[in-house]
Amino acid sequence: MSDYLQLQYTGLAFRAIQGANSAARIRAANWHNLLHRLGLHLPYVVVHDMGLLFCHSEGSMGGVGVDDLALRTVGAHPDFQKMLVDYAELIGRLAASEVVQRARGWRLGDDVISVLLAKVMMLVNRDWPEGRKKAFLREQIPLDADVFEIAYGRGTLDRDDWEYYFRFFNTMLKMSLQVRHAVEQIDLDTLRLLSMFGGSDIGSTALELVDLMGLFTTPMVNDIVNFSLQILPSVLESKRQKDAQTYSMDGFAGIERVGGLDNLMLTEFAYDDDIFLQKLIDNELYYYARERAREEEQKIHYLLLDASASMRGRRTVFARGVALAMIKKLILQGERPMFRFFDSRLYDPVRVGEHAHSVPYLLSFKSERGRNYRKVFEEVLADCRRLRDRERQEVVLYFFTHGQCHLPEDLVMRLRDTVYLFGIYILPGEKLDLGYINHLNKVQIVREESLGNTTQRSDAAKSILRQIGR
Repeated sequence: MSDYLQLQYTGLAFRAIQGANSAARIRAANWHNLLHRLGLHLPYVVVHDMGLLFCHSEGSMGGVGVDDLALRTVGAHPDFQKMLVDYAELIGRLAASEVVQRARGWRLGDDVISVLLAKVMMLVNRDWPEGRKKAFLREQIPLDADVFEIAYGRGTLDRDDWEYYFRFFNTMLKMSLQVRHAVEQIDLDTLRLLSMFGGSDIGSTALELVDLMGLFTTPMVNDIVNFSLQILPSVLESKRQKDAQTYSMDGFAGIERVGGLDNLMLTEFAYDDDIFLQKLIDNELYYYARERAREEEQKIHYLLLDASASMRGRRTVFARGVALAMIKKLILQGERPMFRFFDSRLYDPVRVGEHAHSVPYLLSFKSERGRNYRKVFEEVLADCRRLRDRERQEVVLYFFTHGQCHLPEDLVMRLRDTVYLFGIYILPGEKLDLGYINHLNKVQIVREESLGNTTQRSDAAKSILRQIGR
């Protein structure tokens, strides 16, 4: 075991949150490793305490305070002892914060918690000298329960180790007001939205964490989040479609003429033996039918979002807010949504559910290119043909754009022969004059007055959502 790992395990004796089990300690090790990818090299004990604030109730944490053994250990260092008491008091105040208490009610993923810790502790890490040492850049805490149980909280601290923790607690306590202020600045609406889509409990890449970090620093994201939360309740009651089957799986869906004897309705046994056998031969008995997902009717839902300069501002807020609600509705219905951005080029596809970073990417994506609609939709056509031939399923293409999305009619006709086309045009102050518009299967136009009025904007979004999945 390296000196750094032994230092981190031994320092857990200074924890302010008591009673956490081994699973919580291993989860805290994952937060520590994720923070390393963001360039923050905080002591493991602080990551442990701060992270548990956002995911454990007060009852499961076992109380906040300094362990008596830790106080006896640092008894020869009265200044350090006072620091531990003050640190535990700070953790207690953070635990009583309304932001922290509300965040506990949502099941936040490890990636979200690590980003919250980065946001709260960024200034402390900047002013703490040890946090800038390059020797720590490659150090990762192994997520091994056996090793963790043997090593944590054991060993002794030499003078350099004391200095390591002394300097950190001293820096953090001097900036306690900034830490508390950073916690209060966490946007609860963004956390609530992320909890609806779930988070990642495995290691995320640095790029994915940066996308997630951008949700708490980009003003436009907050507008999209607020709009999404206005319209999401209208889709949360969506349910997966069911069909009937005869094998013993899931619940009962109805009554059928075909089935196994174990599904036979009890009332059928009231017939005399001769009549019962005759009805069995003639298939006139009634059986309970079981539920089954309609996999044969499942479609590939392909969302295409215009990210060119013409779509910025209120158009972007509307398009991405509706796209997010569409994705949630399709997931609830058991469908397979995917989305792509485009400007003068077509960006990589993202299948929602395969990538935990898909929601932050959707909300924070930025484009600096022009536009080339013909080139982009030629690539979309080739991609949709490949999906249709490979997956053997129908493809539904939704595209969000504006009134200057000019396409050749022959290209639109070829698209329509391949996919079901649903065009959503967002038009502040423009007249829709596109020659191919009548070749689309479905068209929705959102006018300028709808974008400027909160009620009308929500009604326009819900009108689009009601047509999804039909």
